[in-house]
Amino acid sequence: MKTLITFILGLIALPVLAALAGVLGLLPTVATSEPPKWEEAMAGRALDASVEKRSKGLQNPIAANDSAALAAGKKIYGDNCAGCHGDPKSPSEWGSKGLYPRVPQFFQEGGSDLKPAEAYAIIHDGIRYSGMGAWRGVLDDQAIWQVANYLAQTGKSGEKGRDSR
Repeated sequence: MKTLITFILGLIALPVLAALAGVLGLLPTVATSEPPKWEEAMAGRALDASVEKRSKGLQNPIAANDSAALAAGKKIYGDNCAGCHGDPKSPSEWGSKGLYPRVPQFFQEGGSDLKPAEAYAIIHDGIRYSGMGAWRGVLDDQAIWQVANYLAQTGKSGEKGRDSR
């Protein structure tokens, strides 16, 4: 019985202590600080699960190998996304160091591991508390799918290699 009471008190005490630390200003808020590994791991798993759920059932209206759509996606990416996410030649200086959490630098990190539907869900609706805004209403669905397809193919046989030759 003591063990059960201790366990229940622990379940209550931990969130209360975390909230108290936040209210007292004891949690780090500096955007240039390095996130702890446990936070990166926990947030990464939560984000992956959420994106998989959000993208479930989305149907991509554009063929993945449509070269005109990929070229359009590349241009839209260069005009709207490279400032934060970098381009094939270099990372975004402030996106890779000045934001918390760090902005994925797809070309410097070996490309995206996102499927087109996952990239679409992220671009369309954004990601809360990350600085990734929703592009719904700014770009039409066709443009969002073009960028999503372009981004998804960067993890495949070397978009980085093609652009850096």
